[in-house]
Amino acid sequence: MIKRGKRGAGAEGPAGAATTADRVQDRLRGDILSGALKPGARITVEELAARYDVSQMPVREAIRVLSGEGVIETSPHRGARIVAVDAAFIRNVYDMREALEGMLAERCAERAGKADVARLRALIAAHAAAVERSDLGQVVLLDRQLHLLVAEIAANPLACRAITIGRGLIEALRMRTGFSAPRLARIVHEHEALVRAVEARDSRTAGLVARLHVVGARDDLVQALAAES
Repeated sequence: MIKRGKRGAGAEGPAGAATTADRVQDRLRGDILSGALKPGARITVEELAARYDVSQMPVREAIRVLSGEGVIETSPHRGARIVAVDAAFIRNVYDMREALEGMLAERCAERAGKADVARLRALIAAHAAAVERSDLGQVVLLDRQLHLLVAEIAANPLACRAITIGRGLIEALRMRTGFSAPRLARIVHEHEALVRAVEARDSRTAGLVARLHVVGARDDLVQALAAES
């Protein structure tokens, strides 16, 4: 099994250093996932700014981002509340992704040209290499890039934005739980099958592979969470 690396995927900015907002997001997300901030707990900008020793601006941005991920609920009159990150929450996120990513894979297969296929193949090769060297951070990062490239080729910006909902949370969970060895091997196989279907312009197979890929990821993560508890 590949386990947690030293840092999460995508935490670094263009200059190689995480911004204050990035760091607050990571710390807040981590406190929610670890249970340091309990489900149902009310939180305020002022309390979090004091907790993380930062100004209120990056805290507001962190709450906005995590609200988009579904782990914080906000209300104009009642403030913000922590949502339980449990098996039901994970299933809901993946149910949405199953529908959207299946559709996006179909559209990708219909639209992809030779240059698009080459970009997809480069990413799956890099991902397979990261799996081989047990680099969890790169495994998570390259998997994200591959899914987003499929969405980009599909040319549906609304769906592309929608599949990012909960992605930061899922990636944080993956950095904590790792992947089982069978799941990693399956991911590499599924990526290769998806690109073959796209190259063949077989939209039906591409959509089926994408949906099965999401279902497999869901089941593996739910099992990992159950094993932790």
